[in-house]
Amino acid sequence: MDVGFSQDDGKIIITFSRHDGDGTFSQKIKMNSDLVGCDFGNNLQLGEIHQDHLALASILLSNPFVSEELIINGGMSERFFEATKRITKYKVKKPESFIEPYNSVENSRPSLSFSGGADSTAALLLMPKNTLSVFLDRPLKFGRSLYNKSAAYATIEHAKSEGYEVKKIDCDLEYIRSPIGFPTDLATSVPLVLMAAKENLDSVAFGTVLESAYRVGHETCRDYKQSGHYKVWGGLFEAAGIPLYLPVAGISEVGTSNIVMNSSFYDYTRSCIRGKFPKPCLNCWKCFRKSMVDNRLKNTKVSDREMKKWLKVREVKRKLTPHPISHENVLSWSLQGGNARGEMKNLLMNRMEGKIRNMDFLTDWYSPSIELVPERYREETTQNIHNYLTEMDEKYHEEITGHKMTEWLNSEEAKEALVIFSKLIQ
Repeated sequence: MDVGFSQDDGKIIITFSRHDGDGTFSQKIKMNSDLVGCDFGNNLQLGEIHQDHLALASILLSNPFVSEELIINGGMSERFFEATKRITKYKVKKPESFIEPYNSVENSRPSLSFSGGADSTAALLLMPKNTLSVFLDRPLKFGRSLYNKSAAYATIEHAKSEGYEVKKIDCDLEYIRSPIGFPTDLATSVPLVLMAAKENLDSVAFGTVLESAYRVGHETCRDYKQSGHYKVWGGLFEAAGIPLYLPVAGISEVGTSNIVMNSSFYDYTRSCIRGKFPKPCLNCWKCFRKSMVDNRLKNTKVSDREMKKWLKVREVKRKLTPHPISHENVLSWSLQGGNARGEMKNLLMNRMEGKIRNMDFLTDWYSPSIELVPERYREETTQNIHNYLTEMDEKYHEEITGHKMTEWLNSEEAKEALVIFSKLIQ
């Protein structure tokens, strides 16, 4: 696959030319478009973008669809080229000559790929006040969509009123694949990556929480810093001079909800991307999960009738079907507080590991995750976290990086509870 770059008025355009074998990730996910445009409104010129950042953006967009070789026109630094060798699926062609790598200069600042949801907002609250946040303003190209930006826009406006700098950048990167979606999980940062040299950025942050980084709540946890995902993507961002900054990687969704609830952002932040602000849709999996967390944090009673209503929601039923349930640690914590009562709550709890495992450690910060923050920002980030959360007792650290649910999932107790619950929601 070849990658080229051009500019059309205020839009930076990345164009892909496929070779034989390129364009397919799986039977369900395929490349659907050969170009991606980011509209900076004439505030960014192609010549102001460092070539390593063009290369990184290209990889973020095309990675699932490259078969054997990625040829990035325009060159890159030797430092960045060496980092691409961590990619095992294909190779990046060596440029004819190398350029100087990107290094931020004095008075640089961090940046955040900002979604407007609770996790992303918590990340912003833990970062320096001069952080530049960029919201990927996803255009609607075809037909109708359930996606509603009103809640994210409300969060952005409140952030601005609190003195944060937030930019909205129109970018159609979701349309590069079919079905529509992000080609890689960090692709939301593409506008930020392209802006890095112009804005003198020294890092790129995400609202990646404990459940995603360390896979707590999945069958097998991991030490994220030793994972292939971190070694590849962390290495590429580092080589591009904008290392990853993951302030909430050691914080569960329980903790990020707590942080937002105890800030001025609480009335303006919704993780639901379907409801029209200020109301969530109350008809999706995220609404269910976040509502259960908030209910326990506020000690709000949840009746059996309310639980029955949630279990009739189609997406909630679908998400509760797998074994284990995605992020089931969060749901278990939510139901362990005693504020939810009744038959439905008991039937759901019986099929989760939370029946036999206390999840109270999820309220605390897993402090070894500070290694996922650039060294220059570790002290300030730590102080900001301490304003909201306490550090997790070391006796729970192994539960973050080494815990397995396998024994529970294979137990007769869990299997029987799964059968009973499956019959109920069907």
